[in-house]
Formats: sequence, structure tokens, C-alpha cells
Amino acid sequence: MTTDNILQLPIDILVNIFKLLNIKDLHNVMLTCKLLKDLIKNDNTIWRHLSRDKLIIGYSDKRRPNELWYNRCRTSQNWCNGYYRIKLVIKHYTNYMPWLTFHNSEILLVSVGSELHCYPTNRKGTPNCREALWKVEVPKIPRHDVRTNDISRFIIKNDIIACGNRDGCLAVYKLNNVRKRPCLQYHVQDCHKKGAVEVTAVEVFDERNQTIVVTGSSNSSELQFYGLKKESDNITYICKGNDKNLFNISMYETAGTKCMALNSTSDKLAIGLTGNSRPILLDVNNPRVLMAADTTKNRKEAVRDIQWHDDNTLLYVTHAGNLHLLDIRTHEMVYHSWDPFRAAFYCVKSDGQYAMVAGSAEYSRCVLFDTRKHIHHVQMFFTQKKASPVYSLDFDPYQLITAIDRGVSVLDFNINTTFEEPKDYSQVFH
Repeated sequence: MTTDNILQLPIDILVNIFKLLNIKDLHNVMLTCKLLKDLIKNDNTIWRHLSRDKLIIGYSDKRRPNELWYNRCRTSQNWCNGYYRIKLVIKHYTNYMPWLTFHNSEILLVSVGSELHCYPTNRKGTPNCREALWKVEVPKIPRHDVRTNDISRFIIKNDIIACGNRDGCLAVYKLNNVRKRPCLQYHVQDCHKKGAVEVTAVEVFDERNQTIVVTGSSNSSELQFYGLKKESDNITYICKGNDKNLFNISMYETAGTKCMALNSTSDKLAIGLTGNSRPILLDVNNPRVLMAADTTKNRKEAVRDIQWHDDNTLLYVTHAGNLHLLDIRTHEMVYHSWDPFRAAFYCVKSDGQYAMVAGSAEYSRCVLFDTRKHIHHVQMFFTQKKASPVYSLDFDPYQLITAIDRGVSVLDFNINTTFEEPKDYSQVFH
């Protein structure tokens, strides 16, 4: 009788053997004993090798934390196969058009009407929305129309929170600690057309000794650049639009700004237009247009959301339900896909690698795409039982957070699938 035992083999030999197995066989090996289970789970080389051709979900803010690849592969497979649990974390009874960001996967910031709410995460990393860390309400000024002072979009960057409001104003908050309530530093009134139109897009960057805030409106062809000097935190400055205006840039006469995104080096600003199916690119340091969109004007079109997929590629979605990746070096489209039901897209996020998630205008639905698959989507997620658009979303490898008109939901992919029924909508509809 032989006394040979596979456990007596060197670890590197075992790892090379396990690399030859598929996921199902590895799972069976893990069930044999705790030692082999721990070895397989904790060796990243095995799972990197197995996941070469698979879609591995990353972080939408392009962070690269040190995590076990076993967990990344497990949750990514749940994304692709439709295994998740839905939890409604925020619910209200008034229709809003909220915006949210999951800051560093640690803090959830979400706009609820004219208020900005900040929520912590629990030990699993899921937003805990039972009680807010802090809430702020943007200042209100009277308007002679039906507009409210609801927050249309906001951005958190460089210890600044800048909120573009539907009443045509800009509120800038100084943030010393994201878990502590920020203080209002600037309130800029009448940003575009003397306050007659709402602020629909906002960006922030630093230049020399001051912070620059850029605002745009879907009903104005001008971008406004405001220089906010770094003053005392205890002073709040209230000013008219022209008081802080460094300069403005007039784009196409009939086009407005629907969205904008600054690249990682803060020198190029991508601008999504109304009345056009392509964005334009602006040099921030020497204000000039680097990439125009003269040939794609269309009154029925709009770029609804845009972000940088990487330093050379723009990701954006349109009102016609198209999703594009555009190479700014060649001005050529390198990826094109669309909503499975041809509905409009409202928002989009990317992990900077292969995963892209877009929020649809119908039935609280999100769509997962892979940049390597040009033909069709990977999976669809119905995030709530409402016929609302998904106005905003954010994600990390373990969860997808979406905001619709009456609430915010979290899709948890970090689950045991043994007793779960898949919600698989990967079918292609012709």
C-alpha cells in the first residue's frame, strides 16, 4: 500500500496542478479538506489564470485595492449570471431626479431634492442608510417660475463639494472630513442667462493657488469658469455669476451642456452636448476645442452622461440608447453598443478596464457591458419594482447602487448562491 499523499507535494507544484482545472473541478477539490480549500482561496495566481477571458468587475473610481482574486472571481461570476439580492436603503414619497456617488466605497453621498445626504457603510461595506452622518440643504433664492432649488448634479473632489442647482445657482462646500458636515464656502447666483436656466453640469479642478469650478447648462451654449480663492473656512461668500467669472466659452449656438468630465491630469474637459450625438473635448489650460462635433448635430439627440474610461478613451451614453467608447487620439469610435430594448440611457459608469454599467430610462433597469463584446450586453438588472429611469448609479465588485425617482437600492453580489434563484436576463432580443 502506498503512503503517498497529494498534501505532501510542494505548494508551487500544487498550484500548477490546480491551474489546469476548471472552476467546477476546483470547487470539488475545495470540498475535500480545509487545507486545500484555504490554499486555493488564498492563492491569487490560480484565479488570475482562470479569469483571463472572463469579465472581472473592478471599482468605478479605478482604485486597485489588494484583495483576494477568489472573491473577485466569485462576485464577478454572480454579476454575469444574475445572482444578487436587492435591498431598498432609501425610500421617500416625492418624485426627485437624484444624483449619487459611492465615495471610495466608504461613504454614500446622494441628493434628495435640495438636500445632500451622507451615509456610512457597515462592516460588509454596504451603505447603512438608517441614519445620515450629516445633511446639508443648498441655499434657496426666490424665482418667478416653477423651478425648485433641487440639486441637479454634484461632484466631490479636492476637498470640495460643488452642487449645481435647478434654480440656476452653484453651491460650493469646503470638506475637511467626509464624515463631518461641510461648511458652505461659496454660493454663486445666476450662473447662466442671469439665473433663468438650471445648472445641469459641474466640474472642479485646481489651478495655481485657487480652485476652479466649471458650470454648464443644457439651455445655454456657454461654459462658466469660476475662480474661488482659498480663503478662511469660516467665511461664506455670496456673489452673482459675473462677480467670480474668470472667462466663459461659447460652444455651438444651439447646443447646451448636459454633462462634463475632467480627465485624471485635469487638463482636458469632455463635454456632452444637447442637440448632438458626440461630445466635444476642451483644453482647460489654454481654452480651445481639441475635438469638435460639427458633423453629428441632431436636435433630437443628447449625450446624457460621460466619463473617462481611461486617459485616452471617453465613455458616454446618449438619449437614443447608445453606448460608445471614443478614442480621443484618432477621434474614432472603438466600441458601440445599445440598450437591449432601445430605451434611452441616463447614466453610465466604468471600472476603467472591461466592465461598463449603464442606467436605462425604463423600469429601474441597469445594463452590464463588456468592452470585449461588441455584439450584445452581458446582463441586465431590474433594481426596483418601479417604472422609473435610473438617474444615477455607482458600483464596486460587490454591489451596484442605483437611484430612481423615489429611492435608492443596493444590489448585493457578495452572496452564497446555493439557495438563490438566478435573475438571468442575458438573452439577446432581436
